[in-house]
Amino acid sequence: MKRWPVYQLGMWVIAVAVVSMIPALLNVTPSAPQADSAPVSRWALALLLAGGLQIAYAVYLIQLPDWGTAWVTSIVMLAFATAYAALLGILTLAGPQSQVVQFLELGDSLPGRQASTWCLLMLVLSGSLAYFCGCISFRWRRTYWRWARPEGADY
Repeated sequence: MKRWPVYQLGMWVIAVAVVSMIPALLNVTPSAPQADSAPVSRWALALLLAGGLQIAYAVYLIQLPDWGTAWVTSIVMLAFATAYAALLGILTLAGPQSQVVQFLELGDSLPGRQASTWCLLMLVLSGSLAYFCGCISFRWRRTYWRWARPEGADY
């Protein structure tokens, strides 16, 4: 199977990772030059960590284009989509007094539904990438097994 779709998929994973880090970067950059500014929010740190992990898996996918790495990337993107779905549910059902909202310091993002809208967007993007990674992995594995197994061989 040609490797070009896997390279494209890796670039899409990097693009989604960069998009996922935009709110955190917007939160961090105004306070970066001042030494006496407020510390970075926990949600911004979590977004930067998640985006870094996504970029790491995209690099892994690009460096080793195989059906196994596409499958692993599919599982990782599905895990991110699950985390975004869980956070979306918490933000939708919980109020500002929720322990999760207070821990992540998301109280200022709740009134305008900014955090919920962002979680929904990231859920759709991560879920779509998980689906496409899985499709490419399945198609590549099926092609590999058809090529590797001789005609008439029963396994």
